[in-house]
Amino acid sequence: MKKIITVVICWSVFAGQAQTSDTASQLAASYFKEAARSSQNQHMWHENVYGPMLFVEPSSRVTYSNMPDSAGILTPDGSIYKGILPKEVMIANTSILWEGKRWSVILWPLPANRDDRLDLLNHESFHRIQVKLGFPERSPTVDHLGSLYGRIYYLLELQALKAALGKPIGQRNADLTNALLFREKRRELFPNTFENERILEMSEGLAEYTGLILGRQKDSIRQHLYHEVDSAQERKSLIRSSAHFTGEAYGYLLYQKSPGWTLKVDSNSDFPLLISLAYHINLPKHPVGEDLAALEKKYNGDAIIKTEKLKEEQRLQTVRQYTELFTQKPVLTIELIKMGISFNPNTLFDLGEYGTVYPTAEIKDSWGRLTVSATGVLMKDWKVITLPASEDIRVNGGVIEGKGWKLQLNEHWEMVKTDSLHFRLVTKN
Repeated sequence: MKKIITVVICWSVFAGQAQTSDTASQLAASYFKEAARSSQNQHMWHENVYGPMLFVEPSSRVTYSNMPDSAGILTPDGSIYKGILPKEVMIANTSILWEGKRWSVILWPLPANRDDRLDLLNHESFHRIQVKLGFPERSPTVDHLGSLYGRIYYLLELQALKAALGKPIGQRNADLTNALLFREKRRELFPNTFENERILEMSEGLAEYTGLILGRQKDSIRQHLYHEVDSAQERKSLIRSSAHFTGEAYGYLLYQKSPGWTLKVDSNSDFPLLISLAYHINLPKHPVGEDLAALEKKYNGDAIIKTEKLKEEQRLQTVRQYTELFTQKPVLTIELIKMGISFNPNTLFDLGEYGTVYPTAEIKDSWGRLTVSATGVLMKDWKVITLPASEDIRVNGGVIEGKGWKLQLNEHWEMVKTDSLHFRLVTKN
């Protein structure tokens, strides 16, 4: 059976003050107007960025929208619509197909800061239209960015981009060439997974760039980018969030040369090639070790390398812990059929040949709904997931609970034990 996977990306939920129903509705209405104004007369994409949008409060599922749904679940509330989103609809900052319409979904409350708020709204609005624009919903993990030298050369690339951003347009070529050298070194070291960087940039990177240009005041963009680049090293995981940094940085560098550059790209486009054409740079090939070592010092390389080597010791310890948990102790294995998933892209952990660990996640599939709040779930190739199934696993009817996770089974599904270390889900005979 062909698997249909809807990936929904879970970002940080912004805290806000308690609001009355009337106040919340009024605030939501003002946010919809903000979003509409921010993308009015945009010249980035051949589709309207502003469109069907849902603001959803996670615990109550109270939902505010800018237009009605076909089932009448959302009813008029002043100038907007309001209702309770059905439980079967997974919620996160994402885009979804619901009631025959593609919606942007944003968790409520929204960020209090105007630029952060509009950045987020336009980011998710791009995801709503990206397939129409010819950009498939592909979100691979960039596993080599979980390794020591993958992270080092990625962070050096960002620092070179930051240096380029701080110079006049005509004086950027040296820093841009160096940025591409650091990227080319990753291609040399990690040929099997390097393409995933480009694929992710042509989805999440473009979404982040759309939020940047339409959502942020122009005189604040440069400082925002400086802050983003410097904060990248603080990220615990980059394997799913890397394109958020490069998408903004490369996108803005291209914008300053040609504001309408997005109208000419497609899903096969590549930031290094776009930059080399815009700035008349020869794409670097086969970076020499001695040359790179000298360049590293120019971009705070000593500090980056020292910090990353300290992190590597902790990463290897985590690898050992997860490997033992998922390969040497009892586990429950579940095949994915028609999956929807929400997760935090900033916490994913690459476990090499075994797959990717999602420390927290919510997964919905034909067999039921899984909530992982701790310990983690291991996913391999978007085809199978593995859960820790220690001796304290509890079964109560259609509900199975383990340490840090809860599985609510649909009718006709059950868990069976295949040997001392393995459980699996099967359909009942």
